Amino acid sequence: MIIKKNVLSKEESNLLLKETIFNDNFPWYYLHDSATLEEKSNTFNYSWYHALVLDGKINSSFYKLFESSILNITERFKLKDKIINRIRLGKTISIGKKYINNSHIDQHEKHQTILYYLNDSDGDTYFYKKDKKTIEKQITPEQNKAVLFNGLIYHASSKPIKNMYRLVLNINLIDA
Repeated sequence: MIIKKNVLSKEESNLLLKETIFNDNFPWYYLHDSATLEEKSNTFNYSWYHALVLDGKINSSFYKLFESSILNITERFKLKDKIINRIRLGKTISIGKKYINNSHIDQHEKHQTILYYLNDSDGDTYFYKKDKKTIEKQITPEQNKAVLFNGLIYHASSKPIKNMYRLVLNINLIDA
């Protein structure tokens, strides 16, 4: 696991928020369960998302606004030889109490994941041991911080309590 702070310039980091995510025209889509696409009842696992890339193909007209930043993020981790398979923005909102979403992996094939935090928040990311239940590491989101890890490590987002929302750019990369 590699953690880097100040991944983008301060201007570029702020621009991602101002020009895209806080733009009234930016569409967010409801996700019943942050960890899976299945609808589950009686759970607080819900969140909002926006898929920029799915199965290696551009999925959003907003992709161009992120393209330069995404390339800069992957270059900071020296991942030029990898192929971007999926990019998803995630927005988790506060429910006023601590809640850890379901642990999951983003895809079952061998891949690497970068979580790029778009804002400061108390909605930590949890990383689990192979048993998928024991927390091994916990990372607090800070604007312009990114975490690179083996995508087959189970992880989970959590709901912020003090902050209204938690914003993450999730990049999944596969070998070329």
